[in-house]
Amino acid sequence: MNDKDIFELFQNEFTARDTSDSYSRLCNFVSAMRCGHQYYPISDEDIHRGVEYKKAEGKALLKLIVPIIPEKDKHSAETIVETFCDQSLQQFLDYKRSYEKSLRQPSSAK
Repeated sequence: MNDKDIFELFQNEFTARDTSDSYSRLCNFVSAMRCGHQYYPISDEDIHRGVEYKKAEGKALLKLIVPIIPEKDKHSAETIVETFCDQSLQQFLDYKRSYEKSLRQPSSAK
């Protein structure tokens, strides 16, 4: 690890710490989502910040294991973290919006 890597590692840790409350709310939301008929109210901002927490965690982990990843796979590993987080973000937002939309519909339309 060079100085830049160490700085980024600490910067990612600060980002993670700043978004940990949102990540906790996101975990509650996901837990309720998995149960199917339950819902945990959450803001779009908390969803975004919770996913950013997970992304920062993934990037920090990559920085630690980068010495054992073959050079040709380093970019792919970063892309996997980004893609996973982007897809998760969209899934959470879609679930939230569809659930909240179903609450706004009259009970006869359900």
